[in-house]
Amino acid sequence: MIQTVIKRDGRIVGFNEEKIVTAIRKAMLHTENGEDLQLIRQITDHISFKGEPQMTVEAIQDAVELELMNSSRKDVAQKYIAYRNQRSVARKAKTRDMFLEIINIKSNDITRENANMNADTPAGMMMKFSSETTKPFVDDYLLSEEVKEAVANNYLHIHDKDYYPTKSLTCVQHPLDRILKYGFSAGHGESRPAKRIETASILGCISLE
Repeated sequence: MIQTVIKRDGRIVGFNEEKIVTAIRKAMLHTENGEDLQLIRQITDHISFKGEPQMTVEAIQDAVELELMNSSRKDVAQKYIAYRNQRSVARKAKTRDMFLEIINIKSNDITRENANMNADTPAGMMMKFSSETTKPFVDDYLLSEEVKEAVANNYLHIHDKDYYPTKSLTCVQHPLDRILKYGFSAGHGESRPAKRIETASILGCISLE
């Protein structure tokens, strides 16, 4: 009996048989003979109870294909297979389009996100390829559901999300008031507290670099 499912991104989630029901029903509704609720239930139950405790999404979909091909509804099997192929092409197209935008140096959110990264150079392109493929990993494995929901609803924006796995920061907000009052040390050099407006301006500029 299936209990958990390994998704394409590697996450393990609880098995939900209603997803099988929905997929078969959607395929049936695109055929001349329409839906057959009894057959849907029969196939879903058979896969649910005969399957391994843990299966991949692809393995479950393969099982659905086999059950449909062995049933009297070959027309549904054809629609189901066609839909799977369309979804596979769509997933690849999304990645392809993202890479083409970087290669063609289109001015958009991807190329403008990091002002320190010039996407029109070979090194810059390689960094952007790495950057854009890291972000889905952050979404799938490192962010809580609460944070992901906040990002999806535009309540929160994670700047330079691709750096999140490194446990480092690309941008830091310096306490300018403390720098002006106490000065600062940068390892090999230090600056005393500002006494003139000119010095304060210079310190402010340095802290923003």
